[in-house]
Amino acid sequence: MKYLLIIFLLTACKNLEKSQKEFTPQDLIGKTIEYRYGESIYHVTFDSDSTMHWQAMAGDEKGVYENETYFMESIGDNKIFITWDEANGIGVAQVLDFNEGKVYNHLLQDRKLRNGYGTIKLLP
Repeated sequence: MKYLLIIFLLTACKNLEKSQKEFTPQDLIGKTIEYRYGESIYHVTFDSDSTMHWQAMAGDEKGVYENETYFMESIGDNKIFITWDEANGIGVAQVLDFNEGKVYNHLLQDRKLRNGYGTIKLLP
């Protein structure tokens, strides 16, 4: 009986590991991620493997909308690195951590660096 229980638990743990899907850049095409930075909310939609658009839904920039060209790659363990250059001259580099639901930002504008973080969630 003990052995049956051990086999059952090992099988359950193995199936749980398999059910946790690894995010890849391809998985995000056609999807929208909601970013939250305090009171500011942005929706970022990946239109293709190189183009996206974002819109400020709340906060100081509410209503601002831009189309961008981006580069994105998986860095493992449900983490994705993404970078783009915004029309207003801001260079953006981010790590999206889908395990923790966090985004880590590094922004470059006029040779000044800023960093910060927020939360992310994949919208249905």
